Amino acid sequence: MEIGIKIKKVRELRNLTQEYMAQQLNVSQSTYSRYEKEDGDLTVSQLNKIAQLLEIKIDDLINFDEKLIFNNYGTAHDKSFSVNYINISEKERELYDKTIKLLEEKILMIEAR
Repeated sequence: MEIGIKIKKVRELRNLTQEYMAQQLNVSQSTYSRYEKEDGDLTVSQLNKIAQLLEIKIDDLINFDEKLIFNNYGTAHDKSFSVNYINISEKERELYDKTIKLLEEKILMIEAR
């Protein structure tokens, strides 16, 4: 996978827009779009800034593999699901944990009816 595609995938996982990224990098949206399409020259300095905005180490961005984000385990009879959190911030992890706890509480309430 090329670096532009990796940048796009991580940006989308972070739920960020091209407009936001462009604004933060002080470039036009079309210039930023070319970074993701690899039509423009992306310097190491720009790549560092992009990695910082995406809250990911530059090495992890370069080696990014979307297949490692979500892994499903089990068969049709075993509905277990496992999520590997890779390079998410502590705030995001806390948000996921709170959301999971809230959903578990709702399930218990529904089952108790």
